Amino acid sequence: MRVTNRGFTLLEVVVVLAVTAALVAALAPLAFRYLDDAKKTQAQNDANQIAQAIGQFFKDVGRAPYKNNTTTPIKIQAKESGDFDCLYGSNGNEWTTATDATGSASWTSGGGIQCQSGSATRDTIEDQLILNTPGGSGTKAYTTSGISAWEGPYLPSVPADPWGNKYLVNIGKADPNAGKAVWVISGGPNGSLETSANAAANGTLTPVGDDIVARVK
Repeated sequence: MRVTNRGFTLLEVVVVLAVTAALVAALAPLAFRYLDDAKKTQAQNDANQIAQAIGQFFKDVGRAPYKNNTTTPIKIQAKESGDFDCLYGSNGNEWTTATDATGSASWTSGGGIQCQSGSATRDTIEDQLILNTPGGSGTKAYTTSGISAWEGPYLPSVPADPWGNKYLVNIGKADPNAGKAVWVISGGPNGSLETSANAAANGTLTPVGDDIVARVK
């Protein structure tokens, strides 16, 4: 019996390539959508974890994590002069007024708080929740004994958000005299802060644009 080895004809190759291209074109949007959804889910999980850590800190210490090492290292719930307005993750790109699309640049230009690079009114999330070195120094750390003890670390680490930017917290609004909401924010896929840092505490916090938020209080 004679067996003939026949290769693919040019027409068959063209048909296979056309079918492959059509499948890729049909599946690519689904793949990108899946990746985008996965990033949003990760950002929400990160924000939730930071918010929960702040809540646990407050439960232990009796005040929000905004103390500076120059202020009194005891249980004082109200914000003191010199305490921090903003917490930020050490990892990720800095936010600037150019990427702050909120009214009066409320995250970066004094319209509410100042979270931009160089501001003396911000501290890292790590200093407050992981290292107990408020303001970058341990000279006046939160006490680690007694009824109002710092019992951290409250987080294993603080990553950049999935788009390479820093997570922010408008922690100064935790002052009970401020009457404002406190939350963790990621600027989302467009890399722009769109949710004002000045939302009222008694209202519903609704993210603006594609921001991803987790409310602390």
